[in-house]
Amino acid sequence: MTENTAASTMTEAELLEKFAEIPSAPISDGQDRLNVLDAGISSVWPSPGARLVGRAVTLTVGGGDNAGVHAVVDSLTEGDVLVINGQGLTHRALIGELIASRAKKRGCRGFVIDGCVRDAVDLQEINFPVFARGVTPAGPYRNGPYRIGGPVAVGNVAVSPGDLVIGDDDGVVVVARDEAEQVLAAAQAKLVAEEKQRAEIGL
Repeated sequence: MTENTAASTMTEAELLEKFAEIPSAPISDGQDRLNVLDAGISSVWPSPGARLVGRAVTLTVGGGDNAGVHAVVDSLTEGDVLVINGQGLTHRALIGELIASRAKKRGCRGFVIDGCVRDAVDLQEINFPVFARGVTPAGPYRNGPYRIGGPVAVGNVAVSPGDLVIGDDDGVVVVARDEAEQVLAAAQAKLVAEEKQRAEIGL
């Protein structure tokens, strides 16, 4: 995407509402197919249907350690998505149903984790979307270190606090907050073009 220098005309709530109407694929297309987390990070729900749209709250933790998750979870607010750089390690689950329930109660819309989780079925039953590298029953350590805030690397994509995070059955895409309206317009145009193509081939 080229830099968007136009002043924002939409509130964050309006942006999130509009992005919630669009699948991740045309959002990716709307920013030159960049800022898509690698395919190793996907919904941990056992069946389709996960959908996530919110603003990033960022966290970096030591591999297999969730002290930082416990430190930040009770400060989450409505519309947040907790994005965790877990070093890509999969030997320990960083979260499970109980901590997810705490986050959901705060209004958090889901987690995106470069690492593993557990309680996948329970996460679906409480309707809390989580995207991660996998599932393991092995619980985490809680010794630190961790860092709350600042840019994080997740799925080979840089994510900053306040960026928009959109996840569905295709995966996760990130939209820089200052480019959100430009990307939204491009994604909406992509949807219109795809509908025209469907009509042309009789779908």
